[in-house]
Amino acid sequence: MIIAVEGTKSFSDYEIFMRAMSVALSNIKDNEIQVWSLGPHAINNYTAAFCNSSENFLKQKGFKISFHKVYAGWVAENIQHVNYYGYFSAPKEPLSKMTTLAQSVETCEVGVFRY
Repeated sequence: MIIAVEGTKSFSDYEIFMRAMSVALSNIKDNEIQVWSLGPHAINNYTAAFCNSSENFLKQKGFKISFHKVYAGWVAENIQHVNYYGYFSAPKEPLSKMTTLAQSVETCEVGVFRY
């Protein structure tokens, strides 16, 4: 399972991020989970912290989780492999180009979190 996350510089609510990642993990289909982070810096930090904090728990359940910082162009080329795309922003900010692209892929579930 591949989860991609992206946010804006104005997003700063770690609790909302953690809840969103729980939503993403509720549909686990594989025993290997890759989390791709497109940034910015705060989202990369949140993603790394989430992967590190959940690694032992998931390992006990038979899952392996890995974290990768990636850039938007690479994700655009590989969007067909993404199972869940999470976008994090402040209210009233527009969706990113990558989020719009992810919404056009039938096999990709998109979660938009604006807080």
